[in-house]
Amino acid sequence: MKVPCAAKLCASLLFAALLASCPAETPPRENVLLITVDTLRRDHLGCYGYPRATTPHFDRLAAEGVLFEACSSPRGKTSPALASLFTGTYPHEHGVRELLEPLAADRPVLAECFRRAGYQTAAVVGNFVLQERYSGFSRGFDHYVETLPSAQGVPPDDVPQRTAGSLALAARVALGLAEAPALDEDGRPFEPAAALFSGARPWFLWLHAMDPHGAYEPPAQDRVFAPSAPRWVEPQDDAPARRKVRRRVSAYNVPDSARRADGAFDAQAVIDLYDGEIRAADRELGRVIEELRARGELARTWIVLTADHGESLGEHDYWFEHGFYACEATCAIPLIVRPPDRLSKQFAGARRVGALSLADLAPTLAQWLDLSSPPLGSSPVRGVSRAGLLQRDDPQPFATFSEKVEAVERLGSVQIKSVRFRDHKLVQRWARIPATDPAPAHGEAQDAAAAAAGRAEPRGVLQLLGEELHDLARDPLERVDLMPAPGAEVPLELQQVLADLRARLLEFGACDKPFEELAQRLRLRRQALEEHDPEALRRLKSLGY
Repeated sequence: MKVPCAAKLCASLLFAALLASCPAETPPRENVLLITVDTLRRDHLGCYGYPRATTPHFDRLAAEGVLFEACSSPRGKTSPALASLFTGTYPHEHGVRELLEPLAADRPVLAECFRRAGYQTAAVVGNFVLQERYSGFSRGFDHYVETLPSAQGVPPDDVPQRTAGSLALAARVALGLAEAPALDEDGRPFEPAAALFSGARPWFLWLHAMDPHGAYEPPAQDRVFAPSAPRWVEPQDDAPARRKVRRRVSAYNVPDSARRADGAFDAQAVIDLYDGEIRAADRELGRVIEELRARGELARTWIVLTADHGESLGEHDYWFEHGFYACEATCAIPLIVRPPDRLSKQFAGARRVGALSLADLAPTLAQWLDLSSPPLGSSPVRGVSRAGLLQRDDPQPFATFSEKVEAVERLGSVQIKSVRFRDHKLVQRWARIPATDPAPAHGEAQDAAAAAAGRAEPRGVLQLLGEELHDLARDPLERVDLMPAPGAEVPLELQQVLADLRARLLEFGACDKPFEELAQRLRLRRQALEEHDPEALRRLKSLGY
């Protein structure tokens, strides 16, 4: 029987109306590969302008995605920095102030947000400080692979690790790209033994590569960088009047071949090895990425590449180490985001100069992926979503912060606090001076700072020991301190800059605990390690911590 044309039209209109009344189908969630590379300086990647071919695979990610030129770490040490990444908070809020200080069990983390959204979650880590008993980072992960099988331990005391080759193989097994060998380098069953993800559900995989953390011992195939001439660093004259800062050299990172009998060392030879380790990490992790590409997985996968911190290669006369200062060499980190294919062509090769902190990454990722962000706490200085930077630069200036905290016997505790805002960075060094010590002279800025902190130090006086001011646009490695000498007039063009930076740093410092309370916590933590886990403490000390 023929249907009249009018009836056909009515039926078509009714069907269209029904379709319009139905909610739009939610697009399937996309996979996320988060890669953090330990001790990776931003300025040693080709995509950030480094002339050596250290990172061809990372450079390709940047060419296909978005490169962020002003990402910073809140702390130049692994555990505090990564705790900020996963919680969206600064160290004063999440409480991880040192290595081997686990994240509190009640602190919400990003992996839990992924799991609640239906993701399969897994992590493979290569640094011993990230093992669950030391970090507390396994929450939210269905699988947390923390075995450290590499036969090549970290000198000088062979601290266990998982080098890039082993880590990449574990990642390929986890993703179903490779079969697991029966045994690892230590002769134990290889972990993971089989693929960790299955079915149609999306996955979130975090990989933490230990390379290029010292000692710098790249595989033979990555020892391809050689200087045209050595760069000898002569022994330092120990006369206090002749040295501005105390030289710090991590000797375990300097091979015998780069030493002279008089104590001088060839800095360039050591940097060549550091660059070789970056190349090894890029090569091995690049293999994971390219195998995902070959299988068609990149079409529906976000790749986020960043670092926990950088490495000092002579800045401030600090050689082959990190964590002692809040300087750019250790706090300026890379961030590259390669979105899935539906977005990658739109943003391919984009560069963003808007600032963001590692503490901003959790809420930013959550917004990009339409997840619930982990609760960020109540501190007035905390991570915020910078999701808009994926599409365009933020014309509004944005402040980011870094710190360094330590317990000091005579002073009780010392803290370095820094803020970056627009082109400038202010660094302040604070200490709690015992009441029996003569108080250093200080001016109105220091008085205001102590008052703004809003607290009384129980056994002394809070004192500002010094300030540094840097123009990062002109001096990214902080070679020139623009701070006028004590008592000198501040140049007019710096007065407002300095006042603004000081106000922001006062707000950051006022969020923190009293110095003596924090110093006591650090001391008790070390004492607990001495009593209950002396081997872990020995490992830390052997690495210079």
